[in-house]
Amino acid sequence: MNKLFINGQFVESKSNEDLEVINPATEEVIDTVNLANEDDAEKAIKGANAAQLEWEKVNIIKRAKIVEALAEKLEKNKDELAKIYVEEQGKIYSSAIGEIDKSIEYIKYMCSLARKNNGEVLQSEVENETVILTKKPVGTTVGIIPWNAPIFVLMRKLIPALVTGCSIVVKPSEETPFGTFKIAEYIQETDIPDGLVQILTGTGSDVGNYLSQSKNVDLISITGSIGAGKSVMENAASNVKGVNLELGGKAPAIVTKNADLEKAAEYIVQARINNSGQVCTCPERIYVETDVFNDFLEIVKRKMKDVRPGDPNDKETTMGSMINQKQLSAVDDKVQTAIKEGAKVELGGNIIDRKGFFYEPTVLTNLSKDSVAMKEEIFGPVLPIVSYDAFDEAIDEANNTEYGLSSYIFTENLKEAMLASERLKFGEVYVNCEAEEAIVGYHAGWRQSGLGGADGINGFEEYLNTTVTYIRYE
Repeated sequence: MNKLFINGQFVESKSNEDLEVINPATEEVIDTVNLANEDDAEKAIKGANAAQLEWEKVNIIKRAKIVEALAEKLEKNKDELAKIYVEEQGKIYSSAIGEIDKSIEYIKYMCSLARKNNGEVLQSEVENETVILTKKPVGTTVGIIPWNAPIFVLMRKLIPALVTGCSIVVKPSEETPFGTFKIAEYIQETDIPDGLVQILTGTGSDVGNYLSQSKNVDLISITGSIGAGKSVMENAASNVKGVNLELGGKAPAIVTKNADLEKAAEYIVQARINNSGQVCTCPERIYVETDVFNDFLEIVKRKMKDVRPGDPNDKETTMGSMINQKQLSAVDDKVQTAIKEGAKVELGGNIIDRKGFFYEPTVLTNLSKDSVAMKEEIFGPVLPIVSYDAFDEAIDEANNTEYGLSSYIFTENLKEAMLASERLKFGEVYVNCEAEEAIVGYHAGWRQSGLGGADGINGFEEYLNTTVTYIRYE
């Protein structure tokens, strides 16, 4: 049983309630976790408040050096951590290792930004006056972590918070808590002060709501669904708190007749089966120019047929399981609805008959632009593919969505690539590549895909407030 992590110690929840955590590839119980209640959350917040007031007094360069030690811990324990994520999330081992490697680089990069925490000297309009703009830590933050990328998203919220001088109360997903608790053990081995990092397991409707409603929290950062993001916004509004939201996506991918079809298909298929399609940035709807539609479809079908779903610990497996029965059923419901609407199943289209939560790699065609498969986030290994005749039509359809996180275009024509990068209304545009989400970039959504962002200097500054100081002298 895994306890809560409060003020540097693992402690029992005051709720006396536990939750079973299931291995999604086997449907077997891994272990149980304590469920936090409001008393636990309040204790964690107060501890984070007190620790933050002392931490912000530490020089930012020293803070960064202390925090960067966590990268060494992850490197040293990479295999142990990867096996935990494979077991609790169902992703394949190589994918888990890749997520940890990126997390290590993220820690190092964010710590390097300590030396770029620059203010400004502004020109005053008054004689004998100097105006200085400085940046200060926001204060106590909350990080609500999803189940699909639990370590990397944790680092996205944890590291910039700590380096800038903030504290953080983390609520991991109840589906994938064990990796986060293991990281808490690593934190205990560093010089990161007790109380700066608090970890509470529980549901979003209970612990998440309490944290986001608290008047003693200064910023709430969540990666999750649009519904969860809206709930956080409503709660934060009661105390006028800052929010940072990365929500859902329905990424379009445009494949023109000038694309390298083999390369485009490879990138799209690999992105779609990554984490069994449970990635908010991967292609969710494919628009292919009519002249090359049939050729592209055949390539995609060939590559999707080569996907090997199965045991995520098996080196031959290329796609693991869905996270739980609810998500598996949600994917199948959308596929079956699309079929009723007239979609043609080119490949797959069914739940795999085996232990665990597995779905067949699926390709759908003959879809209307209003089909559920083209409108709603599927979050599974399903590729809806339609044709288009004119470039402007493809751009218009790509932009015709409530989402605005990521988008793609595949073409060897420079004009098409540049026009798409200018006209696609998304936070990210990937040209002839997969969604790597560079740590120096800025991962941010438009429309209902979110507010604020992460990564790079812009993501770092999400955890800073500004103060303007006016100094007048005779």
